[in-house]
Amino acid sequence: MENNRNAKAGKKFLEGILVSIEIMVLFILLQILVSFVGAEAVLVSNLIRTGNDIQHAQSAVMDMMYDASYMTTLTVLGTLVSTLFSVPAYWIIWGRKKSEQDKRYFREKVLKIKPFAMIIIASCGLYYLAILISAGIAFVSPGVMEEYNEMMDMALGGSQMFAMFAAVILAPVNEECIMRGLILKNLQRFFSTPVVVLIQAVLFGVFHLNWVQGLYVLPVGASLGYVAIKSRSILPSIFMHLFYNTLSFALVLLPAFCQTGIFAVSAVLVSAVAVWYMGRTEATPQIS
Repeated sequence: MENNRNAKAGKKFLEGILVSIEIMVLFILLQILVSFVGAEAVLVSNLIRTGNDIQHAQSAVMDMMYDASYMTTLTVLGTLVSTLFSVPAYWIIWGRKKSEQDKRYFREKVLKIKPFAMIIIASCGLYYLAILISAGIAFVSPGVMEEYNEMMDMALGGSQMFAMFAAVILAPVNEECIMRGLILKNLQRFFSTPVVVLIQAVLFGVFHLNWVQGLYVLPVGASLGYVAIKSRSILPSIFMHLFYNTLSFALVLLPAFCQTGIFAVSAVLVSAVAVWYMGRTEATPQIS
């Protein structure tokens, strides 16, 4: 009897994890496919322009891979295509199934000034926490951090307008529909709230396909998952993700002191205390 229970529990665990990984991998492959098609388009256009000179065309493709403007455009296209799939997929599978109770809960409990103030304060704290984690990684492994910065400069170092569109608008909508929509809702069928928050946060880190970003987004992913569960909706987590990503562009406008380690530590501590103080009377999150 005990063995049967353990076997069922193990099967349940594997099913929950495997389905979530499959969802994540499908969307990763979709974005890789867009990148492949983009590279092939450059190759074909250069073949036509050079009269089927394959060596010259391949050289042109390699040059484009190191062109920030092209890579930023490709990042935007990849995220856009993924968003065009993730939004309707989430809506069809989960979004349209919301009960009247959930809708009423959202209107009465979530659409208030206090929850969104808490989200904004938490986002600031999480952003500076990410900076501290990144600084720790840079201290331990400067070379790895340098490679990561070069990769990010390549992916989003082209058109500033395109980079902001991808990071501030497309990425939050796409990633929330995938991670806090499709994956989190799937995990809720199998696991308790703490386990769901942990697993989807880890998968969120893996989804970024580099361990530097994968590490510093872990607390962000956990917080976004908690917000989605607490609010019974991905809309607040989209807003939180959007605001968090906006901070990366806004930080350069702040005084130099706001970019120091002392300020970062202070921001994390003050944000944590403020969110705890504002939410200490809140009820335990309910899962639909």
